[in-house]
Amino acid sequence: MNTRSVAIFAVVVAILVGVAIWFLNSDIAPHAAPAAAATPTPKPLAPAGNPTTTIKTNQSPQTAPQTAPVVETAPVPQPAAMTEDDRKIDEVLRLYPGNTDADHTNTAQSLINLLPTLTKDGQVECAQHVANLLSDDEFKRVMPIWRNPSFNPDVIEVFATDLMNREHKVMLPAMLDAVRMPNHPYNEEAKTTLQVFLDEDYGNDVGKWEKAMKDFLKKEAEEESGVESK
Repeated sequence: MNTRSVAIFAVVVAILVGVAIWFLNSDIAPHAAPAAAATPTPKPLAPAGNPTTTIKTNQSPQTAPQTAPVVETAPVPQPAAMTEDDRKIDEVLRLYPGNTDADHTNTAQSLINLLPTLTKDGQVECAQHVANLLSDDEFKRVMPIWRNPSFNPDVIEVFATDLMNREHKVMLPAMLDAVRMPNHPYNEEAKTTLQVFLDEDYGNDVGKWEKAMKDFLKKEAEEESGVESK
């Protein structure tokens, strides 16, 4: 094959290849059918009136365990054990269960008799009962204790406090008794009390205190008598 024949053969081959490429890219050539689009599976419709509700099945609801609230309570105070003093006082208080003046007086006197047998704390408790039970007319029953400067000063204090709520004819003479005794636990307080009522300060001059007190009580009695007589 000469050079010209080779050239002609190459041109023919090139033409055939070009025709083949054109044919394959044209609409004439058969092509593979496109894959069928996947058909979406329809979803179940939500119940009418609540389109956002999602129905879940085969699920067990998890419930949080419920525990009873812990309630803190204050400790209940236990009653104090009854002491020997308490027992003695209780026995006397039961001797006269009535509510008459005579019952109160008898109970108070029994408690006064009991005082020396009690401890100091028991004496204070006992004295408080005595002060509550005695009337003004019967307060003289505690005067032996009041006039005893060596007695338990806490008991003296109980009776001093009670005297401030008594009539002046009971309270002022008792204060004068304390002024008479320089070693009385209530000596200075008694002077102050007399000074408030009598508007004078006689210091340690018992005679002047006594005269001023008697004048005060006399004037008071006359005023009360005058009021009652109207």
